[in-house]
Amino acid sequence: MTETTNAADEKRAEIKARIAEAEAREEARGGQSLTTRASETASDAATTITEFVKEHPIASAAGGLALGVLIAGLFKGPRQAAVRGGTKAAGLAAIGAEIATGFATQLMDDAADLGRESARRVEDVSDKTADKARKVGRSAGHKVGDAADAARIARRETGKAIARALGRR
Repeated sequence: MTETTNAADEKRAEIKARIAEAEAREEARGGQSLTTRASETASDAATTITEFVKEHPIASAAGGLALGVLIAGLFKGPRQAAVRGGTKAAGLAAIGAEIATGFATQLMDDAADLGRESARRVEDVSDKTADKARKVGRSAGHKVGDAADAARIARRETGKAIARALGRR
């Protein structure tokens, strides 16, 4: 019985060591599980494909059509099956082209909206700049007027002081 207990204890220790090694490997990888990494990879691939379709809608439609023709060519059955497959591939290509066209239209609309919004913002900035320039101009005009008034008063007072000084002599 002691031998079986020792063998079982050894087996447990070996399993615990394997678990500890596996946990250390997972922690070294950043603690992400295989499922998480696969999910992130699939998400990145979907994002990449979506960006490509948005950037190259015509090439995407052509690629969809070519893929449909390739799939239709793989059918090894009666002619009707090949025709149905070709029809489905052409339908899928048409859907792909429509999606790509929709993306392109949306991108052009967004670009037009962005251009209008930018023009509005430039106009707002120029209006604010013009308002500020008018305020600075008015302020400078008032300060020049104030300086001219001060100079007139100083001349008048100087003239009076000179007249008083001359009158005393």
